[in-house]
Order: sequence, then structure tokens, then C-alpha cells
Amino acid sequence: MAALVALGAAPVAKIFATMEEGPIPAGINPGEAWLESHGRSLGHFVAGTWLKPPGRMSLECQEAATGRTVAVVPAGDSSDLAAAVAAAAAAAEAWAGLGGPERGQRLTRLATTLDSDRRGTMGALLALAGGRPLCQTLGADLDLGLRLLQVPAGGAQLGLPGLEGWTPLGVVAVVLAGPCSLSALLWKLGPLLAMGNTALVLSSPAAAPPLLLLGELSGEGAVLPPGVLNVLAGPPGLCQALRAHPEVTSVTFLGAAQEELQALVWGSPCRGPRLGGPRGGRVVVIVLDSADLDSAAAAIAATAATPPALFPWGGCVVLAQDAVAVALEQRLRARLGALRVGDPLDPKTEVGPLPPGTPPPEGVVQEAHEEGAQVFQVPLPPLPEGGHRFYPPTLISGAALTSCCLREPAPGPLLVLLPVRSPNEAVAVASALPQTVAAAVWAQDITVALDTADRLPQGLVWLNALDLLDPSGGCAGGAMDTDLDEALREFGCPPWEQPPEVDEPLSPLVTADDPGDPDLAQAVAAARGAAPGWGRLAGACRARVLRGAAAALWGGHGTPKDGGSGDTDGSLRRALLRWAARVERGGGAVQEVPGGRVLVTRRPLGVVGVAWGWPRPLPLELLPPALALGNCVVVAAPPGGAGPVQRLRKALVAAGLPGGALMVLPGNSRGSGSRLARQRPDGLWLCGTDAVPLLLLLAAPAPGSCCFFTFNPVSSTFRAHVNNLTPWLLLDYPVAMPSNLEPDSGCSDLWGVHFGAVALQRMLGVAGKDLAPLLRTFLAQLHFVAECHIQDGT
Repeated sequence: MAALVALGAAPVAKIFATMEEGPIPAGINPGEAWLESHGRSLGHFVAGTWLKPPGRMSLECQEAATGRTVAVVPAGDSSDLAAAVAAAAAAAEAWAGLGGPERGQRLTRLATTLDSDRRGTMGALLALAGGRPLCQTLGADLDLGLRLLQVPAGGAQLGLPGLEGWTPLGVVAVVLAGPCSLSALLWKLGPLLAMGNTALVLSSPAAAPPLLLLGELSGEGAVLPPGVLNVLAGPPGLCQALRAHPEVTSVTFLGAAQEELQALVWGSPCRGPRLGGPRGGRVVVIVLDSADLDSAAAAIAATAATPPALFPWGGCVVLAQDAVAVALEQRLRARLGALRVGDPLDPKTEVGPLPPGTPPPEGVVQEAHEEGAQVFQVPLPPLPEGGHRFYPPTLISGAALTSCCLREPAPGPLLVLLPVRSPNEAVAVASALPQTVAAAVWAQDITVALDTADRLPQGLVWLNALDLLDPSGGCAGGAMDTDLDEALREFGCPPWEQPPEVDEPLSPLVTADDPGDPDLAQAVAAARGAAPGWGRLAGACRARVLRGAAAALWGGHGTPKDGGSGDTDGSLRRALLRWAARVERGGGAVQEVPGGRVLVTRRPLGVVGVAWGWPRPLPLELLPPALALGNCVVVAAPPGGAGPVQRLRKALVAAGLPGGALMVLPGNSRGSGSRLARQRPDGLWLCGTDAVPLLLLLAAPAPGSCCFFTFNPVSSTFRAHVNNLTPWLLLDYPVAMPSNLEPDSGCSDLWGVHFGAVALQRMLGVAGKDLAPLLRTFLAQLHFVAECHIQDGT
């Protein structure tokens, strides 16, 4: 009681009457104390120690709320980067050689160290530098961050099924190019280190203090060997110096908007390290007419105030059924008006400043208002001196579907409310919204809620919740990257990465006409029509089809009458039975996570195209996995290989496979892949091709003995177009083509050009007003790749 009196606490009766938080004991902020212990002059953390190059210009680390300088770091340059890459490369072999169990123990020790007395220091630094409220950084954010270290550590200790024989990539660079929480970084660092890679983190000065503390903790007590985790702070262009270091095998970007990537990366679209795209976006919430509106409004307002830790920017879009839209809007206004905006270091604060480096959403809000939308904003309270980075909680309603507030994600406490007539319309709108990373469905009718959630394209969907994030149950970044297995695979090299040594007899070179675009378009359209029904079947139903086909191919009832099945050694039958068993047992799984339970399910890609260019028979046992997991397949079979595939198709259709789920067209080894790619399947498997750097090919002399053109396909001004576009290109971006397959004996260079053009076409979809005209001009010159006439010059 004496302690309560000393703190000036209110009597118990008054506490219950007002339900206010008690006073906070006075003392030094632990984050400020850590900065003071370093003299507010930090360095880079390289090879397990601090690196402070003398005579280097300093960069300011500013407080997110006020812009006050809290520390300085040396401006990293190419020499610092070279030292960090060298340290990571030197530690890579020893760290990978420790084995999964030892690496898992080291990562568990790092999580324990972070959860010790340094927890308060890390939470305070995150609030100081990132602007997220202290109640979040000390609580849910750090709890999630610890899980993101502990779960990959457990996977490394136990060994995950399906990752046998996988090897680490080596040195992986993680570039923080925008607003990024510690949890988002640890969602990459945990799997990255668990797979045996070493890490190089490049950060802006604003985000550096908590990351440098993480590096310091990794070196205390030799938790991680020197060089395994290196942290550099520097200007935005520092990452471009990575091009001089071939030791870097993978680069992952966090926090950057897609249209800003061209200023950060380099190389041609066909060569270089693996590139991971930016993470972040907005959350879409569907509120159906059976929902508990009070709980929905409370959760939506809390998400607007402090977005989920893995997606700290992008805002929130709410799709409410007409019957409840007005009532939900009233509740949202009341909830937003009650939010506490203020200093993020105050434990009572619910809404902090905008993330560093993000523009205020004022332009989006103003444009929506001019388009006729209604804008509700909460007045800002008195703010700390210099607090110009705060934005009031805002609700936009009555916006058109084409409004900029729906097209462009905006940071800050911004909600957009849109009425919909039915769950079907809600799914259609949610599927069309750009840059959505997660979704939520609010409904008390569980049948309707599950059906709606199953049809959404987002990789993570909550039911009656907005805060269940856990690596065991899904941490989505869109439609991908939803579970631990996929996170680990991102930073591993599969055993089939190198071309296998095979002694199979080559098939005779039989010429065949390529399936034309109308035939391929019809086949892909048929597959798309069958995909929803086949993909939504239960695993047991798909297993029954595969077993029926296996029985038919074995010679039982219903055996095809037109000859052998092509399964001379029984490998196809074994593959059908094996994948039938796997899909029957591998349906959904219920995972218990902190705060609730999650249902983890596998979703098929959709339509998968297969173009076989090897002069070898198509191994039919490669098709059952794609079909078993609910995909539809379009096969451009090699010369002489269409017959066995057609017989397999007949056996599968006789067993119950929809006719469009497996389409077979005869093709040759040169043009099938490019024509199939033009139909935009959801997945594309090209066998027998190789990629070459696009720009090197365009700058090379005219083709020699392999191929030649009967006319000049490139205009005389093409080099100027290349020079204009070069500064914007995603240089050294690896095109998604199989690297484990042998080079095509024909025009493999043209494959590289084609898929480089596909990569640039996708870039055009997100390009800004400056980049888009350059891309259109450049792509207009590249259309010859699919249209020109090629003659064999041998």
C-alpha cells in the first residue's frame, strides 16, 4: 500500500469506477539508456563485432514521432559492404556444417536472449524508431518475433519432411527499403538461418537501432558464430554495390513498394542471385449479415490503429453486406473516435505516427472526397513538439469501385468501407483489389464463412479475428509464403538443382507441327473451366480417380484398348498410387496457435502448362503430383510422346477425371513453350530450355550458324530504347525457368528473350508514369520474338 501511495495511485474504488490505467513509474527509457551506453554513436555490426570506420560521414537516426536525432551511424559504403560480405562468406561453410540440430539450438538461444532483460530495450527501440505503440512492440510484436525464431529453430532441430537433401544457398542479403517491423524481418531471418545460410541485413538509418541491438544480442555469449548475422546501415543506393559480390546468392527486399524496386536492384532479367519481392500491403475484411458487428468494429478499428506486425503499411478495406453496412459504419465511427493518438512511447497510446519513409495519405483522401466519397476524420489531440508525422484516424465511405482509395494502398489509420450485396460479390471485389496480403471474414454462420474464405485468393484468411499470426498456422505475404515449409524452401537449394546424369536413350527426332495459338487457347480455356471443380474436390475423391487410373493401366477392368500405356516398368502406376495415398492423408490440418486455432490447407495453383523440349520420352510419372494436388494440366507433348499421354488421359477420364483437367496437344521442341506462355497459365514447366541475359543477347552480333532471320526484326533506334530503359531494369533478376534441365539444342537464346519480355510485361502492370512509356516502347520492339520467322541455318 505504501508503494501505491508513493506512486500516487488512486484508491481501489476509484480505479474500478474510472477503469483507467495506473501511473507509470518514472525512470530512464531502456532504449534511450542503450543508446547512451554507446554514446549515441553506433556502428555497423560485422563479423560479431562493431565496425566504426574512422573519418566517415554520419547519418542521423531520428525518432519517428518528433524527428529528433537520437543517434548517428556511419554512412555505409562499398568497403563496409565488402567487409560484411567477406565475413558472411567466411562463416557460411562452418555454419552450414553445424547441422540442423545445432543451428536450431543456437537460434533458440537467440530467442531466449531476446526474451530476457533486453526485451524492454528492444520494445522501446522499436517504438522509438518505428513509431509503433509501445503496448504493441513490447507485447504482441515481440511475442510474434520470438515465435518466428523458435518455430524455424524447432524445424531445423527435428528435420522437416520433404527437405531431405536440401542445401543452403550461402550468403543471403536482406534489404530493408521501407517501413518494416522486426517481426517481418525475423520471418525472413529465422528460416534463412535455420537452413544454414548467413545473413547480411542492409538497413536505412531510421530503422537501424533495433536491428543493431539484434546483432549485438547475437554476438553476446557466442549465441551465433561471428559473421552469421551482419547488419549495415547506409543510404538507399548501398544495395547496388552488391552487384560486385557474386558470393551473394539471394537478395530479399522488405518494405519497398513494387514501383520503387527499379531504383534498388540491378542486372538483366535472366541472370544473377535469387530475388525476393517486397512484403507489405493491405488487409481486406468481409463483414456478412450474420456477423457480430460490435466485435467486428472493435477489431477493425484496432487494426486501423496498429496494422498487423507483418504488414505495417497499406491500410484496410472493409466490404460489408448491404443489410449491415450502415450499422457497421456507425460503430466504426464511434470506435475510431475513441482511439488514443499520441507519443508511441506512452503505454496508453493506440495510434502512433506514420511509419518512417511513408508519405501521408492526404492526397488519396482528398481525391476520394473530390470523387464524391464521404470522409470521416477524428480531430487530432495536442501532439509532441515536432509531431508532424501523425495522421488522424479516417473512414472513407461511399467510394466508387474505381476510386483511388481502392486502387492505391495508403499507410496510416485509414479505413475504406464499401457495401456489397452478397458474399459472391464480396469475393469478387476482394479478389480484384491490388496489393492485398491477408483477408478476414466476419460471420456467425460458419458454413457461409468457410465457403467465403475458401474462395478468397489471399494466402491468409482469418475468421472472426484479425490478429492471429503464427508461423505454425500461416504468416502470409499475399497468395504465397504461408507456412514454415515454404519459408524454408525459399532459402534452400533442392537436390535436383543440378542437371541429373542420365543415360536414357534419346527419342528419334520426329518433326511435328506446333499447336497453334487457337488450339492452345482452347485447351487452356477448357482447363480453366475444369479447375474450380477439380481443385475443390476432397482429397479422397481425387485419390479415388488416381487409383482407378492405376488399376486400368495395370490391366484391370477398363484398360484402354489402343495399345500399351507406356508404363513398361510400373513407375507410372506406382506414382499414381503413391500420390493417391499422399493426397488422401494430406488434406487440411488444424494447428493450435497463441490466441486460437487455425486450419492450414493446400490450395492448387490452377492451370499448369508443361512444354517438353527434350529429345527424350516424357516421363509420365511427373503428371500425377500436379493432378493429385488439384491442378489442371495442359501438356504440349514431345514428338512421339503424345500417344502415352493420351492413353493416360483416357484412363484418368474413365476413372472420373473431368475432361478438361488434362489436355494433351502434340508439339515440337522449339515453339511450344513460348506459345503456351502466351496463354498465361498459372504455372509453367518448360523442359529443355535455358535462359541467357537479355541485354547481352540484344547487344551481341547477328546470329551465326545456329539461327538467322529472313528480315531485321529490330529497328535502327532499338539501342537507344535499351539505353533509356537500362537504369530501370531489374538487373540480374532470375526468370522463373527450370535451372535443373539441359539446354535446348535449338534456339535457347530466343527463349531467354521471350521470358525476359514476359518479366518486363509484368513490370509494366505496376510501372509508374515515368517507367511505363519506356517499357511500352521497348516491348513493342520485342514482339518479334513470338512472331518472327526463323530458319535453321545448318
